[in-house]
Amino acid sequence: MLGGTDERAAERASRIVWRTIFGLLAVVLLAVPFTNVTIEPLPFTAPFAVGLALAGAGRYYARRRSDPKIAAALDCMGQSLAFPPATALASYLVVTLGFPMQDAAFHRLDLALGLDWRAMLGWLDRNAWLAPPLTFAYKTYMHQGLVLTLLLCFCGRGMAARSMILAMIMAGVVTVVLSGLMPAVSIFEFLKLTPADYPNLRPAAGLVHLPHVLALHSGEAFVFDTRQTHGIITFPSYHAALGLIMLLAAWSHPLLRWPFFVLNAAMIVATPIDGGHYFIDVLAGLAIAALAHVLARRVLAPRTAERYEPRPAAQAPAFAKT
Repeated sequence: MLGGTDERAAERASRIVWRTIFGLLAVVLLAVPFTNVTIEPLPFTAPFAVGLALAGAGRYYARRRSDPKIAAALDCMGQSLAFPPATALASYLVVTLGFPMQDAAFHRLDLALGLDWRAMLGWLDRNAWLAPPLTFAYKTYMHQGLVLTLLLCFCGRGMAARSMILAMIMAGVVTVVLSGLMPAVSIFEFLKLTPADYPNLRPAAGLVHLPHVLALHSGEAFVFDTRQTHGIITFPSYHAALGLIMLLAAWSHPLLRWPFFVLNAAMIVATPIDGGHYFIDVLAGLAIAALAHVLARRVLAPRTAERYEPRPAAQAPAFAKT
């Protein structure tokens, strides 16, 4: 029956996402002893423990209460809380590889594409009334991801929420790997800009991550504490990737479509200045997000009812000869 098919598809999707999270967690924890990074255990494990508790509650609502919307919301919220610490730790660990910084190459590539970051900075500084809404949008990535997850689940779009989470994890893994192979600090630091160069702006995160990046890159001993971590990936932009992934997930519902389109489009536009990103960072992040979105949907695509249910026996036509 259709209800049973939907339930089995949700369980299958949940298993895939949780196994992906466990796999990512195992890889990063196995890598820690080979670096100078140590983990502050309680802040790191707390979100994972809460996530598993929510997943357990979701299983109860799926099996005992037969409430698929609440079950999906609890399970997806658990996944949304469980994977970010592992992704964040991975982003810190790859910096310890110590590969050469690529800021000069990224800046040259921007200019070769006809994209002038300093011109954008100057224009936004002269039109500073646009900066607060862009900065607000830039800062919403974590909160809106949780809100969108709940809205999709309670609107009956649980599979869209699960696909969004898996796409976020996939995009996160790719951006982390590439950021380790081609690290960069920030265009603010590369161009040696100071607040005097943009007096009317207050970028959200242009340089806040710099001490962590430099310490990790130099091989200093470092304590990873999720209460004090920052988004330290420059290339590709995970912010831009998340913006497109959430935009595409919200597009599945007519009432969520346009509010989240505006919010995430603003976040993507804000990323070069508020995040101190090169334009090539943003373009790469968008490309990764598009691929992750397509792949996640294909991986989690629910099986058809025909594959779950036996086909009815063929019946002879009413006009058949006897």
